[in-house]
Amino acid sequence: MNEQEILAKILADKYGKIALNEEETAIIIGCSKKALEEDRRKAIGIPFSRRTGKERGQVMYTITAIAKHLINNQIKTLS
Repeated sequence: MNEQEILAKILADKYGKIALNEEETAIIIGCSKKALEEDRRKAIGIPFSRRTGKERGQVMYTITAIAKHLINNQIKTLS
């Protein structure tokens, strides 16, 4: 298992579902719901779906997309 798969498994085990809402996602990545909203408006950040597929549908983020975002945005430092 790679880092992304391990993190996705941890999230799946903790939340018991494959997609999380905006509030849960904000808590996991350490930002506000407003920051996630701004990222969506700018078409940057974590890929998302809408529950009903309509513009006003509930925003959902898959745990794999969240895990990928966290792993891909790690900043590695040299000591």
